Amino acid sequence: MIIPVTPDSPGPRRFTAGDLRLMLSAGILREDERVELPDGELVELAAKGFAHDVVKNALRRRLVPALSETIYLGIESTLWLGPNLLLEPGLLLSPMNARSASPEGFCTVPGLEILLVIEVAVSSLAYGSGAEGGALRPERRAGILGDRRAGARSRGAPGPKDGAYRDVAELSRPSVLRPEAEELAAVTVPLAALG
Repeated sequence: MIIPVTPDSPGPRRFTAGDLRLMLSAGILREDERVELPDGELVELAAKGFAHDVVKNALRRRLVPALSETIYLGIESTLWLGPNLLLEPGLLLSPMNARSASPEGFCTVPGLEILLVIEVAVSSLAYGSGAEGGALRPERRAGILGDRRAGARSRGAPGPKDGAYRDVAELSRPSVLRPEAEELAAVTVPLAALG
């Protein structure tokens, strides 16, 4: 069957963080269901495997000793970055006093206050070039966006610009993660040591 698409045909339904909160309240989604909302698209997240857990925990162990008491370390917190943008990064670092609750009750940090967000990805990410900074090939990788993503390989970006990230650079396994934020000057993570 062929269905004609005309210029006035409705596009895909885009959701907001408010819609997501209503779905949770109505029982359409459960609190333990792992979803993200990139650009209003409701995306179910894949189950995390052993390799993901090994890399994420190795990162956490390396980061914690280097952090001051004034730095917030969120682990798999849902991060509100706008009405149509909710992400669940593996680790989020920001000044403790920069985080607050969004109107929908999700964690939010003003973009320029995000010091480091790390998303460990063992499988392909397909969000394109927007907030996710481009797809990663399926292999043990992670990326740093907003200085965000780390793992056996990384994509780096110094900070947000116009709702996206810029200066994305590929780092190889022998590389060392050194965030640019002054508050994280003591952080150095050899990517090869992550498992």
